[in-house]
Amino acid sequence: MTASSGGLRQYLTQSGQCSDPWGRYYTSAEISRSLIERIEARKPKLVLELGSGAGSLCMAAANRWRDAQLVTVDVDLEAPKRLDVGHIGRDTKHIHFVHDALDEALSDKIGLCLGTVDVAVCNPPYIRPRWRCDFGKILEDAGLSGALASLRDAGADLLFLAQNLRLLRPNGKLGLILPDGLVTAERFSGVRKALMRQHKLEQVIQLPRGVFKNTEAQTYLAVLSKMAGETEQVKVRQMKHGGCLSAAIEVPQDLGAKRLDYSFHARPSVQAREGTVQPITIGAAVTNVVRGTICSSAIAAFPEPVFHLGDFAESAGQQAARIVPKRFALGKRSATIASNHARLALPGDILLARVGRKLERHLALVVHGPCVISDCIFALRTTDEHRERLYRFFESEAGRLALATSAHGVAARFLSKTNLLEIEF
Repeated sequence: MTASSGGLRQYLTQSGQCSDPWGRYYTSAEISRSLIERIEARKPKLVLELGSGAGSLCMAAANRWRDAQLVTVDVDLEAPKRLDVGHIGRDTKHIHFVHDALDEALSDKIGLCLGTVDVAVCNPPYIRPRWRCDFGKILEDAGLSGALASLRDAGADLLFLAQNLRLLRPNGKLGLILPDGLVTAERFSGVRKALMRQHKLEQVIQLPRGVFKNTEAQTYLAVLSKMAGETEQVKVRQMKHGGCLSAAIEVPQDLGAKRLDYSFHARPSVQAREGTVQPITIGAAVTNVVRGTICSSAIAAFPEPVFHLGDFAESAGQQAARIVPKRFALGKRSATIASNHARLALPGDILLARVGRKLERHLALVVHGPCVISDCIFALRTTDEHRERLYRFFESEAGRLALATSAHGVAARFLSKTNLLEIEF
């Protein structure tokens, strides 16, 4: 409504719907070559790929470093057949092992001593393995056990990263394809900080969505040198669909610990957008942020109407306000009863979507009365001084860009309260 003006399989708990049973999205030849080209290693003797899958990364590595010994590991019994089809092994020194890449004793099982690999490349699966006690040892050996609030937050991406670090020699190179979480999520800020303090994180490249078949997951290329000195600045770039790269942005360590995605750091500053207008953060402009508690599956059974993602109206431009329809407004008695079982948005609150692929386009103003909001909605409570300016900001292209680049997530994007409050307008 608008108103004018005013092996490993047994340990898995889940995998992606469009991935294979091990949660893998296979790397294209173009992305594989792009990652290998960005690893500065002239003549490595030993190159390793854990979770080799269809062999795209190891084929690219074999083409570049023809004299290197190539070692691949994958739990999938079909992996050797895929590697043979890809001609890995013809004119290449290649050994493949069918084994769980997250075995804490992997080095003994495949005959490689810890700290001996010159170059490691990896596209980890997008899964959360069922926790095993030896995962803690892998994280500890890699210097990452203290970087997490809970060790059980570690998914396969972080565990594969840690396992590669264990096997790499000092100054060895690691090239990874990473999901959005390790690059942008708040809960992994400690991991990013630990990696930059212990290693030289050379570059992070944000890939276009859709580069992996059957998924819109946001992914990144990352290259680091093990124990090659502390990272003072990280080069972040963006790759276009045609393969060309943006100019690099130098991100200092403190900001890199916060986030490492190009889209976030390339966002124009408020000063550049507004000229002489003094910027403030959303956190300074709001008195409270209320997140709804009714999940989507419980909406139909709730006795009062619940404002949810599908109830946001389309934008009618800067001159019109999008208002929550009257049918969601509760009377005084109904609001009192509903407040015992749900969280309410109050008149004057600005509603934003907390989750969704296009969350930045969802905006509404509560006018007619209190309403129940779902757990996919944030209600921003602010003063008369800031309400109109804040609403107009969210309705603007600059505001939508700020919300879009502050959100993160592998496929389904979400906006955290912390990231929301840090936005300047």
